[in-house]
Amino acid sequence: MRARKAKSWWLAAGGLAAAIVAAVFVNHENSVASAQPASAPVIEFAASDLVQPQTRELRLSISITGTLAPRNWTTVKAKVAGDLNTILVREGEGVKPGQVLARIDTQDAQARLDEKLADLEGGRAQLALAQKNRANNLALLQQKFISQNAFDSVQSSFQVSEARLKALEAQVALAKKALADTVITAPQAGIVSQRHAQPGEKLPVDGRILTLVDLAELEVEAAVPAGDIPSIRVGQEANFRVEGFGERDFIGRIDRINPATQSGSRSILVYAMLPNRDGALKGGMFARGSVTLSRVAQALVIPVSAVQETAGKAHVFALVDGRLELRPVELGLRNEDDGVVQIVAGLDPRVRIVRANLGMLRPGVQVKVVAARN
Repeated sequence: MRARKAKSWWLAAGGLAAAIVAAVFVNHENSVASAQPASAPVIEFAASDLVQPQTRELRLSISITGTLAPRNWTTVKAKVAGDLNTILVREGEGVKPGQVLARIDTQDAQARLDEKLADLEGGRAQLALAQKNRANNLALLQQKFISQNAFDSVQSSFQVSEARLKALEAQVALAKKALADTVITAPQAGIVSQRHAQPGEKLPVDGRILTLVDLAELEVEAAVPAGDIPSIRVGQEANFRVEGFGERDFIGRIDRINPATQSGSRSILVYAMLPNRDGALKGGMFARGSVTLSRVAQALVIPVSAVQETAGKAHVFALVDGRLELRPVELGLRNEDDGVVQIVAGLDPRVRIVRANLGMLRPGVQVKVVAARN
């Protein structure tokens, strides 16, 4: 009976030992498996997700819009009243300074001139007679044959005749000018924009005949917010694109700045002068442009979307040796229209950076660039 119990105890003890050995072996296998490193995460980027900094000209500008208008123009008016005989030019024709544009009937002006010339001849005759009487009375005065009062009367008549002659000469000059003014000439070079009168019409003094415009220089009147005015100065460059001319750029400059805001708004009118040497631009065209506030000829630029700004500091994710590296950078000019910003310091131009951070990138993560699939 004791022998049987001893045998059972021995078998139980052996099974427990085997179980312990098996448990130790399993724990050892688990320890070895857990000790092996797990594979590191890898982020895949398309080539278009990365961008390399570029060196280019960078401008800081504000947008302005307006309508083109001739900087120099004039309305040709009649200087004398009369019937308009002829107009020698039509709309769209170019004229030179002094060129004859129109003629007014000269009949009335010639008659007035003839009248004044006749009056002038009569005045000269009266002066000659007064001068002769003066000489005779002066001789009588010297011989004591007449009194001083009598001579003074003759002297006064002579002076009146002399003054009247001068007045008549002035009237003749005015009549001659009126006759000359019947010929209308161009006061400046330009192009006929509009004819306000037609041959046969009766024109009053200052009656409008033609409008001339000079297209050598055009002007753009644009409203600029008052907050941007401190950055604008006379002489600053302004780039324009005009409706109908596609991608062609027209270069102008700021010519004048209005000293007060517009009534009912907080905008101030700015006037930009635009050269038009080839005459391609016309008055009334719509122009959209920008004023260059500052410019850097060789700026290192990257997309604005690549920049992270935290606590007033800017960073970008750079790809270095196959891993992401968070690099602090110093920013310069920012052009929102082009979507780029200048990097002043902190970035090597040869290093590629992530074009846009979606908020899931971390420094040290391994990166794999995937070729574009066709």
